[in-house]
Amino acid sequence: MILAIDAGNTRIKWGLHDGQAWLSQGQYAHHEIDKFEQTLDKLVTPQKIVLSNVAGAQLQGQIEHCLRRYAVVLQQVHAQASQCGVHNAYASPGQLGADRWAALIGAHHLGVRSGLVVNAGTAITVDALHLGNFLGGVILPGYHMMGSMLQQGTAGLANDPGQFSAWPDNTADALESGRILAITGAVALLREQLARQSGDMPELVLSGGNGAHLAIHLSQPLRLVENLVLEGLRIIASGECL
Repeated sequence: MILAIDAGNTRIKWGLHDGQAWLSQGQYAHHEIDKFEQTLDKLVTPQKIVLSNVAGAQLQGQIEHCLRRYAVVLQQVHAQASQCGVHNAYASPGQLGADRWAALIGAHHLGVRSGLVVNAGTAITVDALHLGNFLGGVILPGYHMMGSMLQQGTAGLANDPGQFSAWPDNTADALESGRILAITGAVALLREQLARQSGDMPELVLSGGNGAHLAIHLSQPLRLVENLVLEGLRIIASGECL
């Protein structure tokens, strides 16, 4: 039984896996750490616990406090030069975010040969994976962050709900269409670059809270994977990649 925890910039995502399937999954905002602890009261005791944390030391301490109930050594995931069949081309491999590293391992073990791993959360990461090699990637402001930044940096632009349109004729639709195009345009450009480099049409693997919202604006081949980071963490903890 593996308890995987992905502590991201905004939320704590968790999943309990029995070696065959996910028994349960959930997520809480950082300030709902008490609810996370209450959830642990109801779970079957895990044999392994694996954690990816990009949210800082304070949340790390809170999560560790919640996990003290278990007589299990916490496995903290950090990016490495090579792990689980994925090779890391970062100049300093350890500087890559643990969540990005876990997502790449998850995508690799889902059979992605040449693709872009897109995690659409608070920030958006677009990482190139080719034949088990992580080539590099970019970080963009997330979908909601883009709207907030425009609202804060301009006068008279309310962050009201809008609809995507090729040629918006009102401000709300213009803002919505602009951030969709900014994100999906960057993904499309990076996909073209990887296609030229690899000679293959890269698959897109989308995950994160806004993955489904962006997927309808991107072309196939495309795979939408819920909680890809958790899947990568499970693979690391299970020893499947040793």
